[in-house]
Amino acid sequence: MKQLVLITGIILIACVLISGLAPSPAAPAAPAATGTSSPAAEQGFTVGDFGGRVAVYGGGGAEPLLVTDTLTDSLPRADARKIRGGIYAADRRELEKLLEDLCS
Repeated sequence: MKQLVLITGIILIACVLISGLAPSPAAPAAPAATGTSSPAAEQGFTVGDFGGRVAVYGGGGAEPLLVTDTLTDSLPRADARKIRGGIYAADRRELEKLLEDLCS
Protein backbone atom coordinates (compact mmCIF):
# COMPACT_ATOMS: atom_id res chain seq x y z
CA MET A 1 0.00 0.00 0.00
CA LYS A 2 2.87 2.38 0.85
CA GLN A 3 4.47 1.66 -2.52
CA LEU A 4 1.22 2.44 -4.34
CA VAL A 5 0.88 5.76 -2.53
CA LEU A 6 4.54 6.56 -3.21
CA ILE A 7 4.29 5.72 -6.92
CA THR A 8 1.11 7.77 -7.21
CA GLY A 9 2.88 10.71 -5.56
CA ILE A 10 5.81 10.48 -7.96
CA ILE A 11 3.48 10.38 -10.94
CA LEU A 12 1.57 13.36 -9.57
CA ILE A 13 4.80 15.34 -9.12
CA ALA A 14 5.88 14.53 -12.67
CA CYS A 15 2.47 15.62 -14.01
CA VAL A 16 2.59 18.88 -12.06
CA LEU A 17 6.09 19.59 -13.33
CA ILE A 18 5.21 18.81 -16.92
CA SER A 19 1.98 20.79 -16.99
CA GLY A 20 2.90 23.59 -14.60
CA LEU A 21 6.28 24.51 -16.03
CA ALA A 22 5.40 24.42 -19.72
CA PRO A 23 4.66 27.89 -21.08
CA SER A 24 1.21 28.38 -22.51
CA PRO A 25 1.10 28.96 -26.29
CA ALA A 26 -0.39 32.44 -25.85
CA ALA A 27 2.12 33.52 -23.22
CA PRO A 28 4.52 36.26 -24.30
CA ALA A 29 8.19 35.44 -24.34
CA ALA A 30 10.01 36.19 -21.12
CA PRO A 31 12.35 39.18 -21.29
CA ALA A 32 16.03 38.43 -21.52
CA ALA A 33 17.73 38.39 -18.15
CA THR A 34 20.40 40.95 -17.49
CA GLY A 35 23.07 41.06 -14.86
CA THR A 36 25.84 38.75 -13.79
CA SER A 37 23.91 35.50 -13.33
CA SER A 38 25.25 32.56 -15.28
CA PRO A 39 23.29 31.01 -18.16
CA ALA A 40 23.18 27.73 -16.21
CA ALA A 41 21.34 29.46 -13.36
CA GLU A 42 18.76 30.86 -15.81
CA GLN A 43 18.07 27.43 -17.26
CA GLY A 44 17.45 24.15 -15.55
CA PHE A 45 16.39 23.46 -12.00
CA THR A 46 17.85 23.13 -8.53
CA VAL A 47 16.51 20.61 -6.04
CA GLY A 48 16.97 21.94 -2.53
CA ASP A 49 15.39 22.29 0.88
CA PHE A 50 12.40 24.49 1.69
CA GLY A 51 11.05 24.36 5.22
CA GLY A 52 12.46 20.88 5.79
CA ARG A 53 11.01 19.45 2.57
CA VAL A 54 12.55 18.62 -0.80
CA ALA A 55 11.72 21.45 -3.21
CA VAL A 56 12.35 22.39 -6.84
CA TYR A 57 13.66 25.83 -7.77
CA GLY A 58 13.94 27.09 -11.33
CA GLY A 59 15.97 29.71 -13.12
CA GLY A 60 17.84 30.79 -10.00
CA GLY A 61 14.60 31.95 -8.36
CA ALA A 62 14.36 32.37 -4.60
CA GLU A 63 10.87 30.87 -4.33
CA PRO A 64 10.35 27.16 -5.06
CA LEU A 65 8.33 26.08 -8.08
CA LEU A 66 7.31 22.90 -6.27
CA VAL A 67 7.55 21.65 -2.69
CA THR A 68 7.26 17.88 -2.29
CA ASP A 69 5.93 15.93 0.67
CA THR A 70 9.34 14.31 1.18
CA LEU A 71 11.05 15.44 4.37
CA THR A 72 14.72 16.26 3.85
CA ASP A 73 15.61 14.65 7.18
CA SER A 74 13.95 11.38 6.08
CA LEU A 75 16.58 10.96 3.33
CA PRO A 76 19.90 9.22 3.83
CA ARG A 77 22.39 11.59 5.47
CA ALA A 78 24.48 12.07 2.29
CA ASP A 79 21.38 12.86 0.18
CA ALA A 80 20.05 15.30 2.79
CA ARG A 81 23.41 17.08 2.80
CA LYS A 82 23.34 17.34 -1.01
CA ILE A 83 19.76 18.67 -0.94
CA ARG A 84 20.67 21.36 1.57
CA GLY A 85 23.52 22.43 -0.72
CA GLY A 86 21.35 22.20 -3.84
CA ILE A 87 21.46 19.66 -6.65
CA TYR A 88 21.40 21.03 -10.20
CA ALA A 89 19.29 19.38 -12.93
CA ALA A 90 19.89 20.67 -16.45
CA ASP A 91 16.45 19.82 -17.83
CA ARG A 92 13.04 18.42 -16.95
CA ARG A 93 14.06 14.83 -17.71
CA GLU A 94 17.04 15.04 -15.36
CA LEU A 95 14.83 16.69 -12.73
CA GLU A 96 12.21 13.93 -12.93
CA LYS A 97 14.89 11.25 -12.57
CA LEU A 98 16.41 13.06 -9.58
CA LEU A 99 13.03 13.44 -7.87
CA GLU A 100 12.19 9.81 -8.55
CA ASP A 101 15.47 8.72 -6.95
CA LEU A 102 15.05 10.99 -3.92
CA CYS A 103 11.34 10.64 -3.28
CA SER A 104 10.96 6.88 -3.74
